[in-house]
Formats: sequence, structure tokens, C-alpha cells
Amino acid sequence: MTDAAQSGAIRAVPNLQSADRFWPVAERVIGYVLLSFAALATITPFLWMVSTSFKTDAETFQFPPNFIPNSLLWQNYIDAIAGPDTGRQLINSLVYALGSTVSNMVFCALAGYALARMQFKGRNVIFALVVGLLMVPAQSQIVPVFLIVQKIPFAGGNDWLGNGGTGLLNTYWGMILPTAATPFGIFMMRQFFSRIPIEYEESARLDGAKPFTIFWRILLPLARPAMAVLGVLSFQSAWNDFIWPLILTSQREMATLQIGLQLLQSGPDARWNVVMAMATLITLPIIIVFLFAQRYVIDGAVTSGVKG
Repeated sequence: MTDAAQSGAIRAVPNLQSADRFWPVAERVIGYVLLSFAALATITPFLWMVSTSFKTDAETFQFPPNFIPNSLLWQNYIDAIAGPDTGRQLINSLVYALGSTVSNMVFCALAGYALARMQFKGRNVIFALVVGLLMVPAQSQIVPVFLIVQKIPFAGGNDWLGNGGTGLLNTYWGMILPTAATPFGIFMMRQFFSRIPIEYEESARLDGAKPFTIFWRILLPLARPAMAVLGVLSFQSAWNDFIWPLILTSQREMATLQIGLQLLQSGPDARWNVVMAMATLITLPIIIVFLFAQRYVIDGAVTSGVKG
């Protein structure tokens, strides 16, 4: 090798080293830019909703729009709360959300424990069906579930064949039962129980503990993070649900807050600042529940493999 070639190779080494340092920094910068854009795109509609909830009627439709209101008009929140059916809608939403949450935590934990720890025939087939249900769109299940709820024997004036009455339509049971155990909840709890070391169970069994005792006293306390995740997701899903209560109920006194919000914004005289105030109030319980369970939710998402 000539002296010129050797000197060129020596000069190329610093260039390669600078390139090795450049790309990791560039990837990190691009990642931060994309994350910032995604965060901004996500939070902007929420901030706009809160901003509009404090505006006057004239400011709501002002052009060009202003993001920060001239003053905080709390009267919009008073008008939203003072609706004739707001109290009843709040009770209906709480009963539906809490009933769905509690039932999901109980039944999904029991089903997840059985599929993860107990040996019985057909266990893998049942788990495959649960996984298969995760792929079925919820919209395609609305009509069959509605007919089942309507035709339940001996409920709502039905005979033993499910005819002659209204079944569980316009009832709390009709709202809660179809969401009492979700495929996602069963799958998540099964995955979590599968990751707990078998030594806990074997030690308890040597001490004479029965399967339900092992579940209740040993495994369930260890599953608090996964239960927190399941509880928050179940509460959020039921609290924000609009389609199922709308289809199931035809009586005004059974309407939830989501249906009340739709009624509030319908018609030519709708006040959008009041609608945004009601939407902000409806969002608050979800935020409060998440803040209280934040630590468990993060732990549960990590340990059970649930992301997003």
C-alpha cells in the first residue's frame, strides 16, 4: 500500500466515527419530534373543549377563533348541571359503569385463573374461543345480544320461551349483563396468572389449601396491578359507552350521561359552550379514576404485557 492510500484510510476513520454518532442522535430527535406531534394532536381537542366550555355564546362562533377565552364563564357549567334529567342520567351512568366494572373484575379474574392454573378438558378450546372473540367486531354482536336480552325467559313479562314481554330492555341488568365478562378481560387475567411462579401455588397446596383458597389468598393479592388495569379499562369503556344504552333503552329516565349529551347538542338552539361544559364534566371521572390507579395501571401494563 502506498503512502497516499494509507493516509486516505486514516482520514476515513474519523468520518465513520462521526457517522456512528450522528445516526443515534438523529433517530432520537426524530422520535421526540414524532412523539411531540402525536401528543399535541391528542391533547389539542381536549384543550379546545375545555376552552370552549368557558366562552360566551358570541366567543364560541367568533372568527378567527381565539384559543384562550376572554373570561372564565362558569355559568356554562351551572347550566349544564341544572338540566332536568342530569341527576338521573348521572345515577344511570354510575350504576352502569360501576356494575360493569365490578362484574368484569370478578368474573374475568375467576375465568383467567381457571384457564391459567386449573387442568380440565377443553381448556385450550375455551381459551381459543376467547381469543377468537377478540377478533369479532363489537358492532356485529349488537343485534344478537339485543335479541338475547329481549328474549330472556321469565324476565319483563316473558314466558318460559321468552315471548310476551320486554325481557331486560330498559333495565340496569340489561345494560350490565352483556358487559359482565369481556374476552379482553379474560385474556389479560389469564396471561397475568400464567406468569406467576408455580411455587406459590405448590407451597399453598402442600399446606392443604384448596383451589379457591389459593386463588383468593395467594394469587389474587399478587394480581392487584392487573386488576387495576382491568378496572380502569372496564370503567372507561362502560362510562363512555353510547351505542348499547341507546339501543337498549327507550325510556327517558333510563338515559345515561352520554345520551343526555347527545340530546343536549341536538336541535338548532344547541349552546355549544354548554355542551362542551357537559363534555368536560363527563370526562372528569375517567381522569380521576386513572390518577388514583396510575401506579397500578403502569405496573399491570408492564407485567401483563398489555400496551396502548
